[in-house]
Amino acid sequence: MVVLRGCCGGSSGGSLLLLLLAAACLLQRAQVRRLVRCPATCSCTKDSIICVGSSWVPRIVPGDISSLSLVNGTFSEIKDRMFSHLPSLQLLLLNSNSFTVIRDDAFAGLFHLEYLFIEGNKIETISRNAFRGLRDLTHLSLANNHIKTLPRDVFSDLDSLIELDLRGNKFECDCKAKWLYLWLKMTNSTVSDVLCIGPPEYQEKKLNDVASFDYECTTTDFVVHQTLPYQSVSVDTFNSKNDVFVAIAQPSMENCMVLEWDHIEMNFRSYDNITADWFCVFVFSYPGGSIGPWTPYQQSPRVMEGNVAKQ
Repeated sequence: MVVLRGCCGGSSGGSLLLLLLAAACLLQRAQVRRLVRCPATCSCTKDSIICVGSSWVPRIVPGDISSLSLVNGTFSEIKDRMFSHLPSLQLLLLNSNSFTVIRDDAFAGLFHLEYLFIEGNKIETISRNAFRGLRDLTHLSLANNHIKTLPRDVFSDLDSLIELDLRGNKFECDCKAKWLYLWLKMTNSTVSDVLCIGPPEYQEKKLNDVASFDYECTTTDFVVHQTLPYQSVSVDTFNSKNDVFVAIAQPSMENCMVLEWDHIEMNFRSYDNITADWFCVFVFSYPGGSIGPWTPYQQSPRVMEGNVAKQ
């Protein structure tokens, strides 16, 4: 043993040092215990936490928790990154709460999650990217909620999905459900029956049995391609020499901005900015040669009817 000599004597100084080290070690252990103490509304084991009637997600928990259950809570929504502080979760059970909405990236950071149960809630809205990043998820249950429609490709990130439970929801089996109808036919996952609440002719039928999707639906998804930094009273398009133009009438600026489609950059570029003391008028040619209604905007000097011409 190394003996430290000091004013109080060698052996006593060494004993004092050992006592101080032991006290520090005990204090550190006590602090760790406080940090990982089980929340009052929960019961905890080495690798799982079960909370009943909670209004919040436990924040101070061991980092290696693999299972979390929140039951009969008072939550209203599953917010983005709500569980990102629990990266080791493999099972997440959120049954019988008051959830109505699942936001984008609600489960971000849960790269090891395999089982997700959100049953017996009041969910009506699920954001398109709600399940983004859950590539290891094998089992997903949304049973017994108030889901009538799902956003297109909401399950696109679930590469490992084996089982999907949608029982207890009644879907509107109109054209918005066509993507789900097609996905059900292509997926290798086991999916519960998807029942229809409407339209009336499909009520209580299974979505898989809706034959009209084969010929009645034409669906288009719109996304923001380009945002233009202009305020406008109106935006109208016209064609000239096989090019597409957009004319934007701007309020209180006495001008009309004209943009031209750039076939290389695939966006609109500035073509003309018309300013004067005249009106900017858009005139439309309808089938049969008739001229449609014209609308005066901020002061500007042109009339546009498939091309740019002076008024």
